Amino acid sequence: MANPSAPFGFRPWTHGSGGTPGRLTEYPLSTAYATALYYGDLVLLSAGGDVNIAAAGNQVVGVFAGVNYYAADGSVVYKKHWTAATAEQTGSTIKALVYDDPQQLFLAQSAGSMTRADVGQFCDVDTSSGGSASTGISGQQTSATGGSETTFKIVDVVDVNKQYPCRNAAGNQDFYATGTNALVVVRAVKHVHNGIATTEV
Repeated sequence: MANPSAPFGFRPWTHGSGGTPGRLTEYPLSTAYATALYYGDLVLLSAGGDVNIAAAGNQVVGVFAGVNYYAADGSVVYKKHWTAATAEQTGSTIKALVYDDPQQLFLAQSAGSMTRADVGQFCDVDTSSGGSASTGISGQQTSATGGSETTFKIVDVVDVNKQYPCRNAAGNQDFYATGTNALVVVRAVKHVHNGIATTEV
């Protein structure tokens, strides 16, 4: 079968040490940050300690999982995504929720062709597809395999034996296979909590 091209960012999968997966930490998001963030986007820390969108080659802090803040009118807002340049209530702080555990494993679609032979190899983030303002979901995916200086290590490749459902080109129920647009399980190895430099920009 042909896997659908339908990237969805990075979803929490399991925890690499067997601990509790999906733990979230709050980080500040700078006032009126002018770049949209979507659920599942890879993020880094700016020199000032604020969450920013990450790109290929960056050292990351984790994966964006939403935002909460007081709107300019005083109402409390929680959203899966951050709308670029949104103003918060004066004197309040915007809080980004981030999956920041370096042992957290994530599920993502690959922009390359992945087989089980790629387990143990490295890959990076591919940001060529944008997120959706209507669903709040990221459009990021992994790149094809690359060198050791990239962000992720491939832990597993989902195939038909794992029975992960999708819709084929005809809109019918099917299952992912290895190859183009395969699903991969990855762990961030170029991570601020792994004992190396803490900022990228």
